[in-house]
Amino acid sequence: MKEHVHQGGIGDVNSETRGAGARFNTGKVPLELIPLRIVADQLEHVGYADQSHIRALRALGRFQEGAGVGALYDSITEIGADWDACADVFDYGRRKYAEWNWAKGMAWSVPIACAARHLLHGLVKGEANDRESGKPHRGHFLCNIVMLITFVRTYPEGDDRPSRWLSGSGMQEHAALEDDARLIAVSNASVA
Repeated sequence: MKEHVHQGGIGDVNSETRGAGARFNTGKVPLELIPLRIVADQLEHVGYADQSHIRALRALGRFQEGAGVGALYDSITEIGADWDACADVFDYGRRKYAEWNWAKGMAWSVPIACAARHLLHGLVKGEANDRESGKPHRGHFLCNIVMLITFVRTYPEGDDRPSRWLSGSGMQEHAALEDDARLIAVSNASVA
């Protein structure tokens, strides 16, 4: 087995244990602590131009609040399914950590935060490539979404989303009404 030694982060690249997927996120902003729907709403409120980024973040926020994998597929649709960039980032990851390290699973909040960071700190700020890897932020975003889609099926015990505090029948109904209102506004704007 290839020996990897890194300081900080979560998991253990040398372990074969489920849930031991390693990530070296020490010092990175813990965006998983903020309801991502609010961040998306704020971007829209200040008139951020790229609606696809807002919709991708809003979809990730819906997943954070307890929605199913459909919300993750919505985020892929909004960002664009650049599978070559995704594979390139997974290739970088196998060299940084270990091949298929991520597939062991980890707390879902980790890839949620990573996806949000690559969207907000990268794409929204206009930075095409991640400073550390040199790879496209879009590819990093997609890798984290692929991880989450996979974990729903293979590592459900990693689900640490704050769903019970951020959702509920009233919250979900309110969120659906907000989404419907946005769709109507966009539709009306395109007709005018």
